[in-house]
Amino acid sequence: MTQLDHITWFPQILWLFIIFFTIYTVLLKNYSPVSFKSQNLRHLKIENHLNSTVFYDYMNVEILYKQWFFLKKVFN
Repeated sequence: MTQLDHITWFPQILWLFIIFFTIYTVLLKNYSPVSFKSQNLRHLKIENHLNSTVFYDYMNVEILYKQWFFLKKVFN
């Protein structure tokens, strides 16, 4: 059985590392920038949405306060 032969362990392990690191570097060079770019775009889009929501809520509070103040003046 070749799996248990100590002489063939080194070449098998060597080829395993060579293939693994080759695939790893190819994926790191080609896939990683695309992934980080899309992650950054997603983050910016969510941040802009949250900022606009907070601004919208702030405007609603201002309008409601002005209406309440006006009604208070009218009925007092």
